Amino acid sequence: MSKAKVLSMFGGLLSIVALCAAAADAPPTPAAPASPAAPASTEPTPAEARIPFATKGGIWTWRVVDDKTVLIESRARQWYKATLFGNCINLSFANELVFIPNPSGSFDKFSTIRSRGQRCPLVSLVETTPPPKKTKKAAAQTPAPSTSLTSP
Repeated sequence: MSKAKVLSMFGGLLSIVALCAAAADAPPTPAAPASPAAPASTEPTPAEARIPFATKGGIWTWRVVDDKTVLIESRARQWYKATLFGNCINLSFANELVFIPNPSGSFDKFSTIRSRGQRCPLVSLVETTPPPKKTKKAAAQTPAPSTSLTSP
């Protein structure tokens, strides 16, 4: 290797070392302010819930909100909001849901709902308020949902 080539490589190396030293001595830059479009939520996230004895009649009834959300009422008359991992195709039109609990028999965020042969895993299960009551006219047109449970 020629002497000129070694000197140019050495000079390049010194430039890199000088830049690193300058960056280490520089004051830290302030963090970017939060975007006004996404304000920080002061509301705490609800705690994950579980429905005990799901295999022994712990789920009383259910109501589909959309293809990602199901409201579930336990035998203790407590309502839960089950958020699914993704869209469960045609969930809104299902007449029957199969609730697949975890191995201990309770239904929680690690459980699955099956609709028309499609497995729909949960992301979260949290307690919620009861949904609004259906009017008598709407209740007469809607058949009562049927529920199936399977043990893993």
